[in-house]
Amino acid sequence: MEVEVARLFAGALVTLPAFAAALGLGMYFKSYNEALARNPETKAALDEKYFLSLAFIEALGIIPIGIGAAMLFG
Repeated sequence: MEVEVARLFAGALVTLPAFAAALGLGMYFKSYNEALARNPETKAALDEKYFLSLAFIEALGIIPIGIGAAMLFG
């Protein structure tokens, strides 16, 4: 019984980084839009870094969800 409770608790705790990644994405979108509003000519330079950073932040949210699902159901 204790092992099952510990497994459920660990699986729930692993989802906390996904919440932090969602907050990070919101802050990142806000900063990107603010930078474009202040200086629209930098769109080409910002877009180069935008999608790579977006992928890294998104991966930080998806990987813990996969680990949590593996702990809960595997």
